[in-house]
Amino acid sequence: MQEITSFLDRHEQAMFDLLKELVCLQSYSLNKAGVDAVGRVVEKSLSGLPLSCIRHSHKVYGDHLVFISPAAELARDTGKNTILITGHMDTVFPENSSFNWYRDEGDRIRGPGVIDMKGGLVVTIYAIKALHAAGVLADLPLILLFNSDEEIGSPSSTPLIQELAASCCCGLVTECGGMRGEVVVGRRGKRGYHLQVHGRAGHAAFAGPDKASAIIGLAHTVLAMEALNNPKTGTVVNVGTVRGGIGPNTVPESAEAEIDSRYTSEETGKILQEKLEEIAASTRVTGVSADLDVTHDRPLMKDTPANLELFHLFATVARELNIPLQSECRSGVSDANTLAGEKIPVLDGLGPIGEHDHSDREYMVTKSLPERTLLLARTLPEVAAHFCKYPPSRRAGTTKG
Repeated sequence: MQEITSFLDRHEQAMFDLLKELVCLQSYSLNKAGVDAVGRVVEKSLSGLPLSCIRHSHKVYGDHLVFISPAAELARDTGKNTILITGHMDTVFPENSSFNWYRDEGDRIRGPGVIDMKGGLVVTIYAIKALHAAGVLADLPLILLFNSDEEIGSPSSTPLIQELAASCCCGLVTECGGMRGEVVVGRRGKRGYHLQVHGRAGHAAFAGPDKASAIIGLAHTVLAMEALNNPKTGTVVNVGTVRGGIGPNTVPESAEAEIDSRYTSEETGKILQEKLEEIAASTRVTGVSADLDVTHDRPLMKDTPANLELFHLFATVARELNIPLQSECRSGVSDANTLAGEKIPVLDGLGPIGEHDHSDREYMVTKSLPERTLLLARTLPEVAAHFCKYPPSRRAGTTKG
């Protein structure tokens, strides 16, 4: 324990220097060059450690990086379990965003991605460095995934996450923590849809009240779908974008919308999908029809007993370190949902604390970066011993002899 703490104390400024370097790299999900630049910094930061690196290249999105410890290589070869730690390198801010700066305000740090989730990348990197300094990294069965496309639903990295999860005893995600020290034991499920509405084109000057306008059909459908929102059950439907028509003097032949839905149980998710499909199939305008297709799906992350067991390991260490920690179920989704879908215990929100991510008001509580890094480094040997049963004799605080 003392070696881990001493290392992080000595390298606290280096942690913030790395954070600044990462934040100042523009890494919008569709900016492959920018995301790959972040990847190069990550790879350089972990160079010299006993980790093998595998690059999963992609032509459209940034490359994904996987780092594997010697113990994890052995564990995978012999069928034993590993621990997967994930974090994403992309942000939501477009390349032309004016939110492109880093500002240290003492107790707060502001910038794009400081908590979502370049701060989480720093937590992972320096926790691993601290474990190496303490002489235990090579003996822990760790797999680290830095993926490039989480903010757009992980279209290219989801299969990789699922593949890596197959050999894991649990997953840890360093997305941002809550303002009261919350980490995430459960998340809602999410399903996205594309609605395509078909009408019949015509000249606006000759259109009567029975015109087959795709936009009118879309309007009725949108209102019916939005009416499915139910705060009591935690059901959410949001029609986020609409498009249609070619000009004001033409009856629109087509219109479309993108829809986001959230649900708190598999049953309510199934019922919600059935209702959305029913609404799409029953347009109220004569001559208008619609198709509803699922565009992406993130499974429900239930707050299972195994997730809570994982939380309690972190909570025990947090109490020893006097770091605030509590559990929560969060409305948003992350790659933790994908891990939960692979039926392994997951704990999310292990990154630094802050607020207002996805906006130009995003900030990090400065002290939470070293605190959360220490918590992860101190708890990882406990997770390995408890969940992986590997190695049973090498735990936090053990002096390597």
